[in-house]
Amino acid sequence: MLARLVLAFAFIVSLSFAGRAADSHEQLVEQWYSALATADHAMFDKLLADDARVILEDIDSIQTKDEFLGSLDEWKNAVHGATLRHRIASAGNGTVTVFVCYQFPSNSTYMREIFSFRGEKIIESAQSSVGEACEGFE
Repeated sequence: MLARLVLAFAFIVSLSFAGRAADSHEQLVEQWYSALATADHAMFDKLLADDARVILEDIDSIQTKDEFLGSLDEWKNAVHGATLRHRIASAGNGTVTVFVCYQFPSNSTYMREIFSFRGEKIIESAQSSVGEACEGFE
């Protein structure tokens, strides 16, 4: 009987930690999009693991953390005057899937972005296009 009680308690505790991890990962994603809107180099340096990869599926490109950080000056120019809206579609098992509407002054694009984590760091961001317009984003 005591063994069952201990197992039940361990199971409940593990669920609690899993819920906290998902919440924590969602907070990291929120910080990502805040940093993306301003090309915040210091925040991305903090968010990304040293061995992180940013996968741009539509152009078949994989950036290391350093390459991604190096591209932020160019991104800062591109994002000027843009509106970024995102919504978390799902979270769990060490991943968070997000749908994002990037509305630039001359065009818009609708993306799906999947983040993977190791502890409190992003180890991977995989981005792919859903469409050219943000129809259905709501």
